[in-house]
Amino acid sequence: MRPAFALLLPLAVFGSTLLEGLDRAFGGLDRLREIFRRAQELLVLGGVALALLGSLVFIASWALSHARRASDHSRPWLSRAVLALAYVPLLLTVVAAAGLFVPGLAPFILKAFALAVAIAAVVWCLALGLLIAGGSRRDLARGRRAIVLAGTPWYCLVVYMATFL
Repeated sequence: MRPAFALLLPLAVFGSTLLEGLDRAFGGLDRLREIFRRAQELLVLGGVALALLGSLVFIASWALSHARRASDHSRPWLSRAVLALAYVPLLLTVVAAAGLFVPGLAPFILKAFALAVAIAAVVWCLALGLLIAGGSRRDLARGRRAIVLAGTPWYCLVVYMATFL
């Protein structure tokens, strides 16, 4: 019996040392979790700031577009095309919003937002091109409406990302 006791003593010491090491490791993991949580908050805060800046760019360009005066040259094909394209990011934003309420669409929230933001950037460039090129009063109104509609994903992205703060 004596040799068994001699084997159990080192195992007990090793086990207590192992438990003490695990306790230290889990205490360190709590600190590591806290660091990751703070990093995630900073990334989300930066994302919200970036989306807010994008929203302000859309709103500022819409406001500045009112300084453009109508001309005699009409460009209905360009204004209609830009306005039709502006509805694409709007519809993708609706899909992203539906993902909040329909569980089957939840994996598509960020994908729909990303695609909507990319298409909105293209529409914004086209709408600014339309406003720079000028056109009739109706053409300019379509261009302004396209800018506001293309900004929709940016406005909604600010609100969506702010929910993570």
